[in-house]
Amino acid sequence: MTSESNSRSARRTKHLFKDALVRLLETESFACISVKDIVETAEYNRTTFYNHYYDKYDLLDDLTQDLLDGLATAIRSSFKTYHPGQRTPMKASEITIFDYVHQHRQAISLCFQNDVQKKLTLKSLDTIYQELMATWTTLINAPEKQLASDARLFTYTLAGTINGWMDDNFRTPPDEIRASFVAYHNQAF
Repeated sequence: MTSESNSRSARRTKHLFKDALVRLLETESFACISVKDIVETAEYNRTTFYNHYYDKYDLLDDLTQDLLDGLATAIRSSFKTYHPGQRTPMKASEITIFDYVHQHRQAISLCFQNDVQKKLTLKSLDTIYQELMATWTTLINAPEKQLASDARLFTYTLAGTINGWMDDNFRTPPDEIRASFVAYHNQAF
């Protein structure tokens, strides 16, 4: 970005560029989208775009970082009191990750369906894993190797659940996905 500003106006403008990119991804591959397409869709000019972003890749990085930041927050919130090694069941009322994914399903689906899929998949998995490690390290006293193993397995279970939900076009309501996920993890109790 050539101009770093956190003013309300700058945040609004950046939001409109991100929204324009998401709308364009509905019909085009990211490789086929130009800065001209983005500014026309957002109803801004190129100068305004370049005041906020270096290029379309910088915009895509900002959009994916927003999604990953929201994912990290939802992970921390969802699993702040649950660890699979504890003998207490997961509480469905604390699991907000599925609400976050459902709320941002359009942007998430479009990013995963386009040529940015592999990069976003890897970053999403790493974000989930890192947040679980950070949260669980303070929650329980266990060797780091055990925590890492638990976090890795849990990451893939959660990511697989979300991926399957995405493949089903989010037809199942978040409450049902949450209930199924919680029931699976609580089956040992």
